[in-house]
Amino acid sequence: MNRHYLVESDTIHVKIPSGHAKVDIYWPNSATPAPLVIIAHGFSRHRRNMAGWGQHLANEGFVAVVPNLPAWANHARNGRFISELCAYFCANDAWKSRIDSSQLGLVGFSAGGLSTLLSAADNTGVIIWIGLDPVDHSGLGAKVAPLITCRTVVLTANPSACNAHGNADDIIATLPRCEHVSVTGAVHIDAEWPTSWLAERFCGRSTDERRSEFCQHATAALRETLLPMPSDTL
Repeated sequence: MNRHYLVESDTIHVKIPSGHAKVDIYWPNSATPAPLVIIAHGFSRHRRNMAGWGQHLANEGFVAVVPNLPAWANHARNGRFISELCAYFCANDAWKSRIDSSQLGLVGFSAGGLSTLLSAADNTGVIIWIGLDPVDHSGLGAKVAPLITCRTVVLTANPSACNAHGNADDIIATLPRCEHVSVTGAVHIDAEWPTSWLAERFCGRSTDERRSEFCQHATAALRETLLPMPSDTL
């Protein structure tokens, strides 16, 4: 994996209508307001399983927010929570000097991919959504996908029981403009950072090489969309 450096971080307890949850904030070393990226974990997982993404994206220049999702399997509620979390951070005067609320991205792994997709369909402020081997449930994702107006990038692993046998295909097929990359040989939890030995027992052995490929594609898309180079530097 790419080396990442220690960044400033905070843990806060957020109380919003859709739920109460602990949220980790990873701050970039930036003198100007930085884009906000909210990163959602998968089903029955925890914010610590996406901490590597938080650290990495802060090093790349983003304010990376990694919450615990409040609902175990209520994806619609988790989607509302993410939308409310976006508003919570973007409307807070105390953070306006550190967060550029006009540059908002959502990243979600597995069921977190579904929850962030539902949020993107409901939030016109989202500039980019990235699904890290997302899964659908009861057709919720495929139903809202045609409503998405932001840039969408889907990175997938090989179909398996752990990613509902690749049912993200239904989301990909119904997104208006989907950029899809299949990571060759990847297992579902290659998109989780860090994963756990128990997840590997059920989903297969993950590798730094395949995780790095997920990371490279996602980071490039976020940087292109939320941190474009000024034209006078090109």
